[in-house]
Amino acid sequence: MKLLIRYSVALIIFAIVAISLFSWMKQQPLYRPGQAAKLDLTGSTAGNDSSWPVADGIVLNHFASGSGRNILYIHGGPGIPTGESAPAFDALADEFKVHYYDQRGTGRSTRPFDVDVWSDSTWPNIQKLEGTLGIAQQLADIERIRRILGDEKLILVGHSYGALLASLYAAEFPEQVERLILIAPADLLVFPSPYGDFFKNIRNRLSVDLQAEYDAWQTEYFDLGSIFTKTTVELESLDARFGEFFGQAIGAVPEGNLGGIGVWHVRAQYFSLGQRHDWREAISAYPGPVLILHGEQDVQTIEVSQMYAKAFSKARVQTISSSGHFPHYTQPEETTDALRHFLTENEV
Repeated sequence: MKLLIRYSVALIIFAIVAISLFSWMKQQPLYRPGQAAKLDLTGSTAGNDSSWPVADGIVLNHFASGSGRNILYIHGGPGIPTGESAPAFDALADEFKVHYYDQRGTGRSTRPFDVDVWSDSTWPNIQKLEGTLGIAQQLADIERIRRILGDEKLILVGHSYGALLASLYAAEFPEQVERLILIAPADLLVFPSPYGDFFKNIRNRLSVDLQAEYDAWQTEYFDLGSIFTKTTVELESLDARFGEFFGQAIGAVPEGNLGGIGVWHVRAQYFSLGQRHDWREAISAYPGPVLILHGEQDVQTIEVSQMYAKAFSKARVQTISSSGHFPHYTQPEETTDALRHFLTENEV
C-alpha cells in the first residue's frame, strides 16, 4: 500500500511538473535571434517574374513594379499578402523596382500545411509548424531572396508585422541591409507591450453592438491549444472575421490586402513570438539608417514607433498626417516624399 501511495504521489508530481513545463514553453518564444543565420541558406539563385524557388518544395509567388534599384517589400498580417502595389511606391518607379512577395505559407506561395488531419500530439505539431513557417524560416527566405536578386545589400521595407520581420532580419544579417524602412511597425518588439494591447485597441474602436461579438471571436481565436483540432477552412473563417473587425476599427482597408491569408502561417508566428520576449537589444545590432513612418490616426500609438527608433542607433520617426495603418496606400504623396528623401540622402 505504501508503495502504491508513493507511486501515485510521484505520478501526481510528474503531472504537475509536466503541466508547468508545457505552460512555461507556451510562454517562451520559439524563435531566438540568430536562428535564421544557422539555417541552410543555399537553395536556388534562379527566379522569374512570378516565382522564387527559395528551398526544396518552397516556391514564393512575387510580382514587381518600376525599374531601377531593388526594394524588397515585406507584407504584414501576420499571414496577409499584398495583392496590389502601393501607390506611394508606384511613384518611385522611375528610380526603384519594388518587389512584393507572398511569404511562405500565404497567398499563392507554397503552403506546406494545407491539411485537415494532425496527429494527436500537440507539442510535436507546434515544433513542426513553427520550424517550417515560423520567424526563422521567414527571415531565411529574405536572405535567400537577396541572393536571387543578386544584391550585396538590400533596401528593405516592412509594413506592420512585416516591419518586425524586417527589423529581425537586419539584426541577424546587418551587413546585408543598406537601408531599412518600417511602416506602422507592429507592437510586438516587446511583449507584453508597455503601450497597451493591439487587440484591445481595436475593440475600443468598435461599436458597442460589435464588442460582444468581438469578445467571443477573440476567445476562440486565441485558443491556440485547440487549433490542431480545426480544419483549414474553419481557421480561414475565423481569420476572415478579424478582417471584418479590423476594417470596422480603422476604416477602409486597401483592396487586395485581406485576401490569401495563410492560416497556418499565422499560428506559426504566434508560436515563434511566444507570450514573453524583448528583442530591442537584438535589433540594435543593425548600424545603418532607419526610417519609421507612423500614421497620425493609426490604431497603434506613436510610442510604438518611437520604441523601435530608440532601439536602433540611426533611426527617426516621421508622422504621416491624416493617415491610419496604411499610409503607403491612403496618403501616397506625403509618403512618397518621405521615402524619396530617405532613399536618396547620404545619412540620416
